[in-house]
Amino acid sequence: MHKDKAIMSFRVVGRSLVVWAVLSIMSPVPPTVAQGPDRSPQLDEWGGWTDVKGRKTGWFHLESRAGRTFLVTPGGNGFVALGVNHLNAIKGHGPGEPDLFQTKYRGDWAPFVTELTRQFDDWGFNTVDDGVPLLRSRLPYFASRDLVRTSKYYQPPGSPRAWEFPDVFDPQVAMRLERDVELYCREHRDNPNLIAYYWTDTPTWDIQKTRQFRKTDWVSEVRRLPASAPGKRRYAEFLRQRYDNDLARVSRAYDLGNGVKSVDDLAATDFRGIDLGRYDVARDDEAFLGVIAETYYGLVGRAMRQNDPHHLIFGEKYLLGDIPPQVLSAALPFVDAIAVQPGDGYIPIYTPGDVLPRQELAELRTQSGKPLMICDHQIGFPTERYPRSIWPYHQRADAAEAAAATEQFVRDAFARPEVIGYMRCQYIDRFTTFRDAVKLGLIRDDGSPREELVGASRAANAAVKETLHMQLTSPSK
Repeated sequence: MHKDKAIMSFRVVGRSLVVWAVLSIMSPVPPTVAQGPDRSPQLDEWGGWTDVKGRKTGWFHLESRAGRTFLVTPGGNGFVALGVNHLNAIKGHGPGEPDLFQTKYRGDWAPFVTELTRQFDDWGFNTVDDGVPLLRSRLPYFASRDLVRTSKYYQPPGSPRAWEFPDVFDPQVAMRLERDVELYCREHRDNPNLIAYYWTDTPTWDIQKTRQFRKTDWVSEVRRLPASAPGKRRYAEFLRQRYDNDLARVSRAYDLGNGVKSVDDLAATDFRGIDLGRYDVARDDEAFLGVIAETYYGLVGRAMRQNDPHHLIFGEKYLLGDIPPQVLSAALPFVDAIAVQPGDGYIPIYTPGDVLPRQELAELRTQSGKPLMICDHQIGFPTERYPRSIWPYHQRADAAEAAAATEQFVRDAFARPEVIGYMRCQYIDRFTTFRDAVKLGLIRDDGSPREELVGASRAANAAVKETLHMQLTSPSK
């Protein structure tokens, strides 16, 4: 280096050091270099801990260590899924709600995604749903699709969004389901950010609860099909086999008279007048529900493995309390984890969700042997504008109480070693007309954050990450 340039460089550096020294003396906050090294865990591009090593497969997968099951990123690092669902609701405003997507984001997803990722960094979230396609290239996400219209939020026949219990024994229905799965996988299978696939949201399986809610159920819908329908034929054959070819026994059990002489007669029988409360009928209905589940899950499960052998499958997003054992058994060969939603706001016959249902989760773990994903959950509360949330049977008195309960719920959930993730229901307040209730978000419909809920999420997420990271990096593990 030239001598004059060297002297000039020294003078500049020296002057900078003097200024830094003066500012250090005047400032009440020590300079960063005096704070010691940053001990925060280093993260890979998906948010996985780089010091929690797993297999590097190029896809999200599950591993276990010292009794705890956890997600592993495509890069081979441990990960916990903490996220928010229904992010595309920013665009779907209702009557009287501000259209933030137009007024704030000018109808452009890019600035929304920029703000959301900033909020997620601040609030401690790292996972999204698939409602905003642009986010799928930015963050880990779950994909979800209602393969059948058995969800609790579908409405009575004749409505624009009517529920349906399809005849899954019909080859045409089977072809449609397989085609839907193929298209579903084609949309997501090449994306390494995809954590797992979900199937139908809040399916109504439990016979008694579904009858209480819908006045019918999947078995009853198959039973009332015409004699030529594949499902009705399968039901008749089921009864024949179950009663060891003794159709007279079937007639006595169902009080059908003496007209049933063949399986064809049984298929042609009008069962609408039978007593559903009879012991044999109720027992048979539960067994045939298992046949329906085996057929349905066999179709979609095999089709999904064929179309995407790499990604995880978490199956249907069950309501806790609506997972009959025969249905769960039918799903197990095709799913990697059980997705569950504690709490329900439709009718007060499901498991409450304002505190962690420890016993029910423990039983589900024992029955399934699979890790559990809390796939959609929140604790609501009344507001001045919205006195009723869509979870009225376990809503708390106010925002502060709901926030505290939410934080405790999340902390308690991850105290269980089988819980691998938590997704909060709803980002922004949205009123649902057909339920005359509101889904409360982390932000109000005007875009302002609900500080109590945000603070609770921030604290819970930080605690969960710290606890799991310590467990998975402990030398004794």
